[in-house]
Amino acid sequence: MKEKSLKDKTVSGLSWSVLDKLFQNGFVFVAGILLARLIDKENYGLIGVLAIFTGLANILHESGFTSAIIRKKNITQADYTTVFYLNISIGIVLYLLLFFLAPLISNYYEKPVLTPLSRFLFLSFLFNSFAVVQNARLIKEINYKLITKINSFSVFVSYSITLILAYYNFGVWALAAQVVIWTFLKVTCLWIFSRWKPSGSFNKESFRELFAFSSKLVLGSIINSVMVNIPQNIIGKYYTLGIGGLYNLAYRNYNSANDVLTGSVYSVSYPILSSIHDDDHRLKYIFRKFIRIKAFIIFPMFMGIILVAESFMHVLGEQWLSAAPILQLLCLGGIFSGLETANADIQRIKGKSGIILTLTIMHAILIFSAICIPFVLELGYLYYIAGISSSYIIRYIVSSIISNKLIGYRIIELAKDLLPYFSISFICITCGYLLRFVISEPVILMICQIFFVATLYIGTLYFSKAKILREAIEYITNKRVKK
Repeated sequence: MKEKSLKDKTVSGLSWSVLDKLFQNGFVFVAGILLARLIDKENYGLIGVLAIFTGLANILHESGFTSAIIRKKNITQADYTTVFYLNISIGIVLYLLLFFLAPLISNYYEKPVLTPLSRFLFLSFLFNSFAVVQNARLIKEINYKLITKINSFSVFVSYSITLILAYYNFGVWALAAQVVIWTFLKVTCLWIFSRWKPSGSFNKESFRELFAFSSKLVLGSIINSVMVNIPQNIIGKYYTLGIGGLYNLAYRNYNSANDVLTGSVYSVSYPILSSIHDDDHRLKYIFRKFIRIKAFIIFPMFMGIILVAESFMHVLGEQWLSAAPILQLLCLGGIFSGLETANADIQRIKGKSGIILTLTIMHAILIFSAICIPFVLELGYLYYIAGISSSYIIRYIVSSIISNKLIGYRIIELAKDLLPYFSISFICITCGYLLRFVISEPVILMICQIFFVATLYIGTLYFSKAKILREAIEYITNKRVKK
């Protein structure tokens, strides 16, 4: 692949991916504000305790084959068809299993409504199993233009219906309907527009080859999914559903921001880096570019959310004010979690699924410690969340040391790539914090802080002639990007 072709694919993929995430999460952000005013925190807590089950089910039926498909250079129709039939089979079995386990879930949380609610919500991963291959093909082809159109349509329709249901007091059912409708619409569109249909039968050789790479990934993903979702379940069970609702809303907003900031880059970086994984010199060069792009986005945005979290909760309503410190702690860990996805890229590309599994087990032990210590010492739930955020910092440090050795990326080079964006972001956020001594009204303060920090950050990078900003401006203004 020529450098120009690679650059064009990267720029095009990033542009459409960012547009996709911005529209989706921008619309979700606005809809989320309205939903938070229409639905109480106990209902958010109910939907939150089911996240661990849907998360596990999605991972099990996807089985790590998406990464295997993207990574494999000479993918065949037999490979696609094998993964397709396998995903559907796993999806059906998992749905039936959880369908009959629903009463046990309901009894554990002592909430009868969870039985019908979970059976309805679990339809989402059953639907999703029918389009894992179509979605993976579009990602492999870096066809984010079509992905953006499908996602935008699905999000707009599903959230519009959810807002109507919430307005008519359907409560938690409105939240569940959004997930199920969004999945159904996305799968339907992928079948119509992806131009791929299964042909042939299940191929044992294809399964063995793809599973050899994906098996450790899926085990790691299962552990990671449990660790990500278990806080919601523990808080909802051992504190109150109201506090669980606070966590659920904070996590939804954190995850939305994380999706915009890291998802848009990660979804493009993996297929791009996979295409040159056998050329270590180019791989390191392109990888460092993605690191700088992530730092350029992640530092100011997550720090900015920490800055305005309290004011933002005033917009949602008085019942959500206690969710502000939860969101701030999540975003602190999110800075390092977002950067760590770059390390995962290298580990997957180099076929080091064993390293990913080892790091995930290490992270699970750290989170388990973060869970146990607050209970033993009888500390509040904020200490529990702070411990979880700290675990992401430790994982990133260890993961960076391991991943950087795989491509000869020295720690001093990593520091040079990260520190400029961290320093500028920190200074800008500090200046934005000072506005609270001038403006007292929360909503006005939030708006002023956002515009002030954004202007200061972009202005500082512009006058310091930051290459990433220059290339972004040249692309937007249709100028040729200099090599």
